[in-house]
Amino acid sequence: TGSSLADITDPKVGVLLLNLGGPETGEDVEGFLYNLFADPDIIRLPPFLTPLQSFVATIISKRRAPKSREAYDSIGGGSPILQYTRAQADLMAKSLKDRYGIEAKTYIGMRYWYPFTEEALEQIKKDGINALVILPLYPQFSISTSGSSLRVLQEEFAKNVDVYGP
Repeated sequence: TGSSLADITDPKVGVLLLNLGGPETGEDVEGFLYNLFADPDIIRLPPFLTPLQSFVATIISKRRAPKSREAYDSIGGGSPILQYTRAQADLMAKSLKDRYGIEAKTYIGMRYWYPFTEEALEQIKKDGINALVILPLYPQFSISTSGSSLRVLQEEFAKNVDVYGP
């Protein structure tokens, strides 16, 4: 994926849609909240308190889970974000095929709940994708949303230079 599309003789195109993620059921709420608050891009502790990030995330997620669970119950028991993102991915793949003749496989990478970005990248590797478009679905740039998702990608790319290039 370190080359331009013009340099690839047999492109296998992938589109990675990035989104926040959300609990699919009431049982998922506390885990989702923990993942959210354990992210230093969401709650940035002073350097000397950084080792307490996980502890702080646990306390906040346990306290907020009941009220958040009630909110999710009021909209059907979970977040619709994965369902909506899958629909967007399917429509994008169809549009690329119908309009431009491009066969593209779509992937979903959620930041704080399943399917996680790291899982999507593993599948992209397995599928042999050699031309990847990354599409953040956040409505604006913020360190705590798109910035955090892009940081995860940057870290994964740096760990796998042999796959993604320098």
